[in-house]
Amino acid sequence: MMNVLEVKRLAQDWVEHNAPAWSGLRAAHFVGGVTGLPDSAAFPSYKDLDMHLIFEDDSPTPESQSHFMNILEVSHHGLIIEAGVKRVSDYASAESVLANPEIAYHLAADSVIYDPSGLLAGLHECVKREYPRRKWVLARIEHERRGLNAVLDMLPMARASMGAGATAGLLGYAMTFIGALFSVVTLQSPTTGSRLYLRLRDVLTAYERPDLYEEVMAIMGWDKIDRTSAEARLQAGAEAFDLAVQVRRTPNPFEHKLLPHQRPYFVESCRSLIAEGHYREAMAYITAFYHSACRVILSDGPEEAKPIYAARLAQALREMGMETEAQCDATLARARRWHDDCFALARHIADVHPGIVD
Repeated sequence: MMNVLEVKRLAQDWVEHNAPAWSGLRAAHFVGGVTGLPDSAAFPSYKDLDMHLIFEDDSPTPESQSHFMNILEVSHHGLIIEAGVKRVSDYASAESVLANPEIAYHLAADSVIYDPSGLLAGLHECVKREYPRRKWVLARIEHERRGLNAVLDMLPMARASMGAGATAGLLGYAMTFIGALFSVVTLQSPTTGSRLYLRLRDVLTAYERPDLYEEVMAIMGWDKIDRTSAEARLQAGAEAFDLAVQVRRTPNPFEHKLLPHQRPYFVESCRSLIAEGHYREAMAYITAFYHSACRVILSDGPEEAKPIYAARLAQALREMGMETEAQCDATLARARRWHDDCFALARHIADVHPGIVD
């Protein structure tokens, strides 16, 4: 197992190796939980390392592994790298960075990989100084609200065109904005990976709202999951993943995760959570990968497999309480109320958190 410093050096090597071929590349920096870890911390081999590659606004960018977002998913000497492609206009000023939770925490930290023109160096000191100010925390809260609303606005179209399975997938994706929200308002490194619900649980418990955590577990249908159930669903998800990777042809919003080198990221992340006793929390990744793989198989898989996976997806939706139109309506309405309660709590935390200053 490598430590954080070793994986950072591998990632820097990957960027510097490719930089000559990426003529519009201006800078790169780490994002995600790694920016909050000490260099000596262990970095499990199944985890991915996140970064942003920043290109000139009008320059070509590397070919994405997704039809739906500009993102690179690669394996470099055994390290899984997820690189989001950004434009230099996203970094136009310290103010634009401070209002953006996808960037702000990372530029307040020591995250720079590649910065030959000094673009990021010129932003760092101001972002670091201003990061905990209330006005910027509130701006980042609103950024998460806009992102969540954009996803929720897609639900009717997804439901009409792709059914309850796509609706459930979007609902799960919407929940990642709430995980990010509570990282924003507690000034912690963002997390949207396999351990997102642990962060969510810890913050809601710390602010005496464990009821909100139990509510989201019930909304997602995970409230009664035990170890046996979680392990069985992970096994089914791994089998579906393996088939989906072989047959996938049709664009899928989750396609950047349905790649061969991502299997350990999915399976081992969930196994680790289950081993630690976090059965319900493991369901977030199990559900995302399993539902997406099932939809790929229904679209592109062998004909003999389609009825099997149609039945499995229907069962999964039944367990989430999203099998019928009426159930979907009720679940989505319940989720919207929960989202509103979470944003109300976030605004309260912004008023009382000792690290947030005027």
